[in-house]
Amino acid sequence: MENQEKPANQNRILSIDVFKGFIILLMVFVNTIPFFENIPSWTKHAPDYGLTYVDLIAPAFIFIMALNFNISFAKREQRNSKLNVYLHFLIRNLIIIGIGLFLYLGIDESGILLRWGILQVLGFSGLFLLLVIKLHYIVKLVIGLFFVTIHQFLLSTFIGDIIFDMIEGGIIGSLSWISLIIFSSVICKEFLENRHEKYFLIFGLIFFTIGFVTTFIWGLSRFRITLPFIFLSVGISSLVFYLFYLYFDRLGNKKDSIKKDNFLSIMGKNSLILFIFHFVINSFIYQVSPVDLNMTLAFSIAIIHCFIIWIIAYGMFKLDLFIKI
Repeated sequence: MENQEKPANQNRILSIDVFKGFIILLMVFVNTIPFFENIPSWTKHAPDYGLTYVDLIAPAFIFIMALNFNISFAKREQRNSKLNVYLHFLIRNLIIIGIGLFLYLGIDESGILLRWGILQVLGFSGLFLLLVIKLHYIVKLVIGLFFVTIHQFLLSTFIGDIIFDMIEGGIIGSLSWISLIIFSSVICKEFLENRHEKYFLIFGLIFFTIGFVTTFIWGLSRFRITLPFIFLSVGISSLVFYLFYLYFDRLGNKKDSIKKDNFLSIMGKNSLILFIFHFVINSFIYQVSPVDLNMTLAFSIAIIHCFIIWIIAYGMFKLDLFIKI
């Protein structure tokens, strides 16, 4: 891990931290309330086929992870050898996978259970993105399309139910998650090379349209991670980030009051660590809270949880403590 001082970087893209902070707050909220029974269906994952806003949060985090990956990789290339750069990202993603395995560790009478989870998805996707990061965008698009097509084919076999029953689709489901981070990387790389937000708009509309049209063929399913879900979530993530960029960076360049750290951006600076912290707090909440609380109390606990995470983020920000895995 790295303990970094706050950089004075005029070329900083503020919307990245704001977007990450926004996603982390949503993650904390929606990961707190599923434990409770009396909450409305619109704030849960769709049970199988269907879509709620909750289903789009993890893909949005992977989208912005792809943007960060491209920025960080390019910066390290400028000051380190190729071997050191690749070793850094290899170790980084293995650490994320390791933390995920530890947090999702289960113990029962049969022994120790290693379970798949979102951190393993992030680490595994990051490892594969590392393999293709330097390839031409056309090649990356073909690879991403190949993986998501294979995954969609597997869903039509008996393996489809196995994927559905596994957390985040298990290792097999990684085929679709990998395609998501590759598609996201293509969009982000084109933006970084040309520094124009039009790529988020154009690619966002293209991916959204493909996802919408193919929904009538294969259906939208977050738990099965269908092809339409991948395309639609990439498209929506790109379009939403486009709006964030227009406000916090384009308009922010004209108004100094906007181009400053805010309550969301300070969370984005330590997003992954805060995400890990919320797992620990969640485990405590699940131990002490009755599952049959009414909706108002359940939502109140989730909001308090969000506030606690924000307080931690604010404290780290004031201490200039930015921890990057």
